[in-house]
Amino acid sequence: MRLRVVASIVVVVLAVTVGGLVSSPARADNGSSDWGSSGLGSSDLLSPTSLFLWQSPPTRYIVVLGAKMGTFGQTPTILNERLDTGAALARSHPFNRVIVSGGDTWWLPVSEAQFMNLGLMRRGVPMWQMVNEGRSTDTVENATYTVAMLKAMGATGALIVTNAFHMPRAMGDFRAAAAKQHAALQFRPSYA
Repeated sequence: MRLRVVASIVVVVLAVTVGGLVSSPARADNGSSDWGSSGLGSSDLLSPTSLFLWQSPPTRYIVVLGAKMGTFGQTPTILNERLDTGAALARSHPFNRVIVSGGDTWWLPVSEAQFMNLGLMRRGVPMWQMVNEGRSTDTVENATYTVAMLKAMGATGALIVTNAFHMPRAMGDFRAAAAKQHAALQFRPSYA
């Protein structure tokens, strides 16, 4: 039985890979890093980012970091970029869960994570693939609460989706939170 499940996953991966190689448009590399350096979070299924996710779909997560919403709930450009990248990754890797991380939206009655759920659903990501972290108010809290969730869910690693200017701080905060919580997690950047 287990062999049939593994064989089925291999067939799906090959079918998606071949389909992605044939139909995906060429994208310019922005040179940010070999980990998710394309503008769409490197949805190429043979990239290091994709291989990282495919190594263990049940234990590798895609973490999309929030950004302050506008006064009336407008989505800022940097959050749209993060959602575009996160959605491309989630659609390419339907067996990996997506954690959307962001809490307080000032006076609005919903969290950034809930706004991000809607944004990802509009981009074709099913609700069942998403997990919310809706308490954080800054990057340190994004990392602290998300690492605790990842540890509780038995994760081995996660892609961190954020913008290039924010990535060094985010990666530092996530690695520090994992060390503080004694969580054996690998983090990889995926640039929005």
